[in-house]
Amino acid sequence: MLQQTETRRGNLSYFLGGKRASDPKDWSPSVDVVKETIKFAMSMERLDV
Repeated sequence: MLQQTETRRGNLSYFLGGKRASDPKDWSPSVDVVKETIKFAMSMERLDV
């Protein structure tokens, strides 16, 4: 996950595609980052599927 990101590290909601009102309207999450975030969250037992 750290290799895929440079900002907002530790913000699980953001990396799963969450968006703040201050983000640009055309912002969209990187599919690769979302996938890595899911893997990370599952390995740390922070995401129960």
